[in-house]
Amino acid sequence: MTPGCMTLATEGRRPAGGSGRRLLCALTTLVFIAATTPTDLRSMLDKTDRAIGQAERAVGGKDPGKVSLILIRADELLASFLSAGELEALVKVFDEARAAARASDMPAAAAAVRRASGLMSPLTDFVVLRQSAESSRAALRAAETRDPAAFMDDLDRFDASILAPVLLARVREARAAVSRARQAMVRNNMQDGRARIAEVRRAFSGLVYAGALSRASYSLTIGSELLSSGSLITARDQMQKAMRDLKLALGAAPDDTRTVLEDAHAQTTGIWKRSGHAAPGDAGRLADLARAIDGVRLNQPR
Repeated sequence: MTPGCMTLATEGRRPAGGSGRRLLCALTTLVFIAATTPTDLRSMLDKTDRAIGQAERAVGGKDPGKVSLILIRADELLASFLSAGELEALVKVFDEARAAARASDMPAAAAAVRRASGLMSPLTDFVVLRQSAESSRAALRAAETRDPAAFMDDLDRFDASILAPVLLARVREARAAVSRARQAMVRNNMQDGRARIAEVRRAFSGLVYAGALSRASYSLTIGSELLSSGSLITARDQMQKAMRDLKLALGAAPDDTRTVLEDAHAQTTGIWKRSGHAAPGDAGRLADLARAIDGVRLNQPR
């Protein structure tokens, strides 16, 4: 909601000008929501990362009030990401699509898929884009032909390309940890505050990790196809992107996935270095790596 409309809503006043003013507020709010972009979400994450870093440094001092103020800012940024990313709405709309398909209401199921496609637009940094595009189109075709079983299969693949419940879980975990850290500051317990802020960092890193895995999986898949077709320059570009995201994922990876990620990074780097004279099977190796990374991605806790 835009600031002017928010003020009216929170103060419980009727907008001056009656229905015209209400319509203006509604239209302005829709424009504000539609304007949310992946760049906006990246900016929120960058600012959240900096705020957590400030809290990590401040909690080593003796001013719990300062730490609490920084934590308030971090929570505001996480709440903004949650709202702008439409994560709760996205989880709900997939549930609605499944419920409609189970009830054989395929027009409603198709409408839910279209809503999900719109809602995911700001989240492209967290989505396996090829899978998302293909599976959403397939789900709509299945709805049009009134094939609930095929629709459910395609919907599951569409849902898996985003993993909105994983993203939602990481944001909620981070906000809950922020709340616990603030409580520690109220008690002037800096030692417990450090432990709680470490929890904030782990949850936030899990959000970064989820996005990095999605992008790496996509880049490896596209890189494999480009290398197979002989498009070496663009294949190298995709491999470089995958290497960057695999390195980013390694910075936040749990211990049980590090070996897979390290191997994928090393193999991708090796193929990239010799891609001017690609060895037979390199395209297939990239495809295998993409599947391995996607397996890690799908096994994230929810």
